[in-house]
Amino acid sequence: MNNSSYRSIWLSNATSELGGALFTACNSILIYQLTGSTTALGLVWLIYYISSFFMQLFIGPYIDRWSRKWTMIYCQLTRMSIISLLVITLFLDSFSLAFIYIVQIIIGVVMPIFAPANQAILPTILEKDQLVKANASLDSVRQVMVIMGPIISGLFADFVAVEWVLVIIAIAFLISAIMLLTVQEDYKRKKIRKPWIQEFREGMQTYFHHRILVWLGVFFGFVQFGVGVTIVTTLPFITEVLYQSRTAFGVFLAGFPVGYLIGAFIKQRLGNIQGLGILFSSLFIGGCTYLSLGFTPWYTLAVGTEIIAGIVIAIFNIYNITLIQQVIPNQLMGKVTSVRLLIMRTMMPLGILFATVTAPFVHIRTIYIIIGSIICLTAVGGYFYLKNKKIAANSA
Repeated sequence: MNNSSYRSIWLSNATSELGGALFTACNSILIYQLTGSTTALGLVWLIYYISSFFMQLFIGPYIDRWSRKWTMIYCQLTRMSIISLLVITLFLDSFSLAFIYIVQIIIGVVMPIFAPANQAILPTILEKDQLVKANASLDSVRQVMVIMGPIISGLFADFVAVEWVLVIIAIAFLISAIMLLTVQEDYKRKKIRKPWIQEFREGMQTYFHHRILVWLGVFFGFVQFGVGVTIVTTLPFITEVLYQSRTAFGVFLAGFPVGYLIGAFIKQRLGNIQGLGILFSSLFIGGCTYLSLGFTPWYTLAVGTEIIAGIVIAIFNIYNITLIQQVIPNQLMGKVTSVRLLIMRTMMPLGILFATVTAPFVHIRTIYIIIGSIICLTAVGGYFYLKNKKIAANSA
């Protein structure tokens, strides 16, 4: 795509996603290494998503007031700074669980600002007919970096030191911020600003006016619930149920983004895949992957299952994001995107809480079977409900 601003965003997203993927895996390893407790692991991520939820609740209107470019730059510099402080505490041997809680709160506050700004800036530099290809390309490069992140973290944790992974993370966020400096954003400062509550209500009303967006958001929320569960359970599942190393844990985490990359490629080649059958078949297959993890005795099959999950969720998610960008006016994009992310940030902590509470008493395989059953039933029920209501996937 011959657009210098888009190339800058593409490169910025690549380095940012690498840093984020490294941090997610590295953080889980740090906490589990320090405590050996799934409860502590769940609590750390629960803190992240609770702080993220409250920021997501009111940030939407401000995303449309501010320059999306500079919002993203300041977010990346903040992430770089807090990770650098974490590196220093580790090198000085003064690291504590309390400090990682603080880090999680700050990162949790930053992400709901960065993510909607990142999605809302694309329509300001691209034509509408370029958005599907652009979103698929961005998702592809993100998933490549997400593939690399867990593997690098696992290898460093097993053979070098976690501290050096954090150094790479801080550098990645700095490079991401530098890349954004060259973006030519079509931004005009608003002279008249409405009260926050009025803008928030406007975003909610716009989102709920498009019924298919609402229902896709609800069903995507069930997927996020399952993701919340895996944040807590994946490391003990790989190391204690399947008896694999932390490097194997990293490879397993890379399975989903590998599949997502394949799914994004399929979506990009096939263009505008539409129809409720395609969307909810993807959601149903995603639920089946959890059921598979509940029964499989083999690590290689578990990795293959994650790849399949990535493929189907990519098709579902790219369509969802592109649909919002195509039907929502750009001046409302930040508000509406925030509503969608608010659903995600509501359901994921519930999944983390569910796993945190149940994991000490219920076998991880049983938890996966429960989650898979919920998603499969939701997919089947959602398809027939929307079909009977005659809400077509292209009727937004």
